[in-house]
Amino acid sequence: MTKKILFVLVLVFSVFSIILIAVWGTLPENSNNIQVETIVINEYDETNDNGDKFINVTDIISKENNIFTINYVIGPENANADIVVSTTDKDVNLQVDQLDNKVYVIYSFNAIDQMKTITVQIKDKDTQNFDEVTLWFKTPGVIIVPEI
Repeated sequence: MTKKILFVLVLVFSVFSIILIAVWGTLPENSNNIQVETIVINEYDETNDNGDKFINVTDIISKENNIFTINYVIGPENANADIVVSTTDKDVNLQVDQLDNKVYVIYSFNAIDQMKTITVQIKDKDTQNFDEVTLWFKTPGVIIVPEI
């Protein structure tokens, strides 16, 4: 009789543990996490009529110094951010430092030789909030012409 009671107890505890795991797995995520409201790139040289941000990297990027740093600000400061970055060119490598809120843009020699204009987008994976900046090798005397 004790073997039968023991077997029934094990069976009952097994069913309860399966129910507990199922309920635990369907609980919502911690709602105390603060969501990212804004991502802003504050340091840029100029904007066009559409509000697109531009940084002139002509005097910064060379074959001896092929890394450019973009600083960004997350609002609020204590938000739980999962930052991803993307670019419009495969000749440029991007690295994110989420602790210091920096993106390192590493130019290949091919991108430097061709003086490629690239756009870097910094986005929060959860909220899809983003900001972007265009890095370009501006030739002297070039003016951004507004669209008519």
